[in-house]
Amino acid sequence: MSNYEAKKLTPNSWVIPGPTNIGIINNKDKVILIDSGNDKESGRKIRKLIDEQGWMIDGIINTHSNADHIGGNDYLQRITQCRIYAKKAERAFIETPIIESSFLWGGFPNRELINKFFVAPPSSVTDIIDDSSSFGDYNLSIIDLPGHFFEMIGVLTEDKVAYLGDCIFDVPVLDKYKIPFVYNVKAYKETIEKIRKIKADYFVMSHGEITSDIENIAVYNIKLIEKIEKDLLEILRVPKTFEKTLKTICDQMEIKLNCPQYALIGSTIRSFLTYLNNESKIEFEFLENEMIWKSSN
Repeated sequence: MSNYEAKKLTPNSWVIPGPTNIGIINNKDKVILIDSGNDKESGRKIRKLIDEQGWMIDGIINTHSNADHIGGNDYLQRITQCRIYAKKAERAFIETPIIESSFLWGGFPNRELINKFFVAPPSSVTDIIDDSSSFGDYNLSIIDLPGHFFEMIGVLTEDKVAYLGDCIFDVPVLDKYKIPFVYNVKAYKETIEKIRKIKADYFVMSHGEITSDIENIAVYNIKLIEKIEKDLLEILRVPKTFEKTLKTICDQMEIKLNCPQYALIGSTIRSFLTYLNNESKIEFEFLENEMIWKSSN
């Protein structure tokens, strides 16, 4: 038997719980997957489960291009010749996965960022998702949910299941990692407000428990983002470089950095600095070839 088990939410919508929750939308004997897990082994387990159900994989919708969401693409596409659907910006990362670790590092990536957690096997996006996209016999709605990554999307099924990708994180996940990865802070906050208005019977976050009530989780996400903003404004009452700012907030939140965490949290803090600067709450100047950040008030 497969190590994975499929949990039925509604007649046509399922989830495979795991480190990254995988969605399944079935139409008779065919299915579309929502993401594919973090590596070839995930792909194998998914295929085995699908075979046990007597289904055939029609396609994979990638909510975004992070390695833990596309790692099974290559294996599943080679075995089944399935279609892969993604947004245009995410396609670049899916087809050339080294871009993700390069983007996080800001240059040629350190070797600690070249592994399955950051660099998935490349796969071929067959269909770009846009406003005119259709999925054949599958009645799905695509929801734009940017913020965590460039053009992240969610999927809403006709039987009221919302697959949300990484646009929102469950409370235990936030408590564990303390600073979630955020690419665009303004878009992240707007996306959380959008999620609060979605009418669904089930909400499937990629990392966390399935829930019928997203409101409290949304509030928790917003409060954490606002806390990070507030902490940074307080930290920058005394002007600091980015490196000193990163050290100070990690010390305050009792985060111990390693190379991957430095890349992920460092990228997020840069995004917060950009957001606060765009909001005219902080400013910067260059002194003796150092970029110094400081609160505007």
